[in-house]
Amino acid sequence: MELTKSEQSRAGLQKSFQSGTSAKASTVCYGYKVSRAGELMIDPIEANTVLFIFHRFMNGDSLGKISDALARKGIVSPTGRVTWSRETISKLLANEKYVGDVVLGKTNVIDGVHVKSHDASTQVLMRAHHPAIISHELFNAVQREKNNRSRSRLAAR
Repeated sequence: MELTKSEQSRAGLQKSFQSGTSAKASTVCYGYKVSRAGELMIDPIEANTVLFIFHRFMNGDSLGKISDALARKGIVSPTGRVTWSRETISKLLANEKYVGDVVLGKTNVIDGVHVKSHDASTQVLMRAHHPAIISHELFNAVQREKNNRSRSRLAAR
């Protein structure tokens, strides 16, 4: 049985994930830049903003309050907007790249649309892939706090 081009592509990506050779591991996110060698390195100015966001969240600030604080400081969003969206801040707080890890295979393309994958067997975790901006302890504490806040909001309904 022959594979379709889509299936071949998916198999090739999966193989590169498993071997640790996928270029997707070095996809840049806010707080990092790419070295000439193609490796992720910390952008000191943006890294300070990442730390600011994580610490403000852990100190009880809502996503809206963090957005307002960033605007008051004159820190533009990753897309250059004056105001950071709550969604952008929430995604930043959930991004494991800030602890130096990379998870490959978090999404699948179905009919041309990226869909979040919940199949852990297709995901590959690369620990200590690049320099960390925050500690695993802070990252894990933020994930617990996000979960607690969402539970509290659901219970209030």
